[in-house]
Amino acid sequence: MHKHLLALGAAALLTACGSGDDYSVPPMPPAPAPAPAPADPPQPGSQVPSSAATSASAATAFVRSSAASSSEAAEPLELGEAQLASSDSTEPEEP
Repeated sequence: MHKHLLALGAAALLTACGSGDDYSVPPMPPAPAPAPAPADPPQPGSQVPSSAATSASAATAFVRSSAASSSEAAEPLELGEAQLASSDSTEPEEP
């Protein structure tokens, strides 16, 4: 008798647990948007923006942003043959 009750109980448990029809696969996340083209392309062979070669204020802004975003773990900045603009006629900018 106990064997029949045990078999019926196991069958009831298996039947109750097996009806998971409401499972659905979560949707795939959207692909990331491509990075926009830089507004100020770098000088050839470097990571220095072209504007830093034509304007002393742009060169100062580039140096400040590079210094502010650097860390010990960051990759080195590729300078190549890039040159920064300078001016003998303008006053130095205050930090």
